[in-house]
Amino acid sequence: MKTRRIDREKIERADRESKLLLEAERHAREAKTARLREQRQLLEASIARTPPASSAAVKPPPRQRKPTRKVIEVD
Repeated sequence: MKTRRIDREKIERADRESKLLLEAERHAREAKTARLREQRQLLEASIARTPPASSAAVKPPPRQRKPTRKVIEVD
């Protein structure tokens, strides 16, 4: 039986390309994480700077009741 010919250059090339792709994905993930962290820190800083709202302003408005339905009896 004939042994299969292994193209080592093809395998090495595929390994290089996959490593480059994984590296690019890792850089993109790290950049996104840094951007989101910066946004979160800016938001937290802006919340810390604003004065606390009064308790009356925080309460939701009272809910209004729905009008009751009229019952019509049919004989």
